[in-house]
Amino acid sequence: MYVNDKNARNRLLVAVGLNVIPAHQSRRIATSTITTLIKRHPLVPFFALAYALSWAPSLVEAHGILPLGPLLAALLVLAVTAGRAGVGDFLRRIGQWRVGLRWYALVLLLPVAVTGAAVGLNVLLGARVSTITPMPLLAELPLTFLSILLYIGLGEEPAWRGFALPRLMAGRSALAASLLLGVLHVVWHLPLFGLEYDWQNGLPWFVGVLAFSIITTWIYNHTQGSLLLPMLMHTALNTTGQYLFNPLFNGADLVQLWWLWGSLWCVLALIVVLVTGPSLVWHGASSPDAAAAA
Repeated sequence: MYVNDKNARNRLLVAVGLNVIPAHQSRRIATSTITTLIKRHPLVPFFALAYALSWAPSLVEAHGILPLGPLLAALLVLAVTAGRAGVGDFLRRIGQWRVGLRWYALVLLLPVAVTGAAVGLNVLLGARVSTITPMPLLAELPLTFLSILLYIGLGEEPAWRGFALPRLMAGRSALAASLLLGVLHVVWHLPLFGLEYDWQNGLPWFVGVLAFSIITTWIYNHTQGSLLLPMLMHTALNTTGQYLFNPLFNGADLVQLWWLWGSLWCVLALIVVLVTGPSLVWHGASSPDAAAAA
């Protein structure tokens, strides 16, 4: 039997136990369900979007990656889970600069000290300084630092430390959250395999990323969740690498430098853990994780 009248057809479906939901209402229910799932599990869509947005350039160019992908992913998920107020609070924390001069000195000078010490040890162990690749000009240092800060530091660190870290620390220790975030950060770098790292230096690079994650969490926990300091530390690390790391050595000497660099970061991370414990917080200090994850 064919029922032409729409209302009669709906009454017939109801009579046999089939509820009819209008299309607009069905879409509203689907949207509400998706929104609820994102609010309940925000890290899943965040990392999915961070990887997808960042890896998109690799579809058209080998080793292509978009450092701004994590930041865009965090803003999109926050818009759904916390609305305009949540996005505004997140952006304000990027400019949170009142943290004490000693922390600025630490994040800017520690990467220089670690890389410089690794270079010095490498030379003492017999590595020969290469003259094949010229070192960038010192006059270019301010512009290099600024470009890395606005492209890589801003693109990555507010998302990793400002969005993901406090949520990963919910229900687990800061140490465990840091290690987990470090692994997820390593996965994000997959398109750079063969360019930034390979089978020769992959392991010390991986270990260095994990150690860097622990130290950055320790700094984050003692600076009221400031996102500017992780940005500056990441920028100082990459800038130092361009001047003191890649241009100076080649071949086995460069691989040895990677192992020294990764080992030094591990020693520093181990000291932090031994002094602070799994919380990565000095006794008496308060962690900003709860407020940041709200």
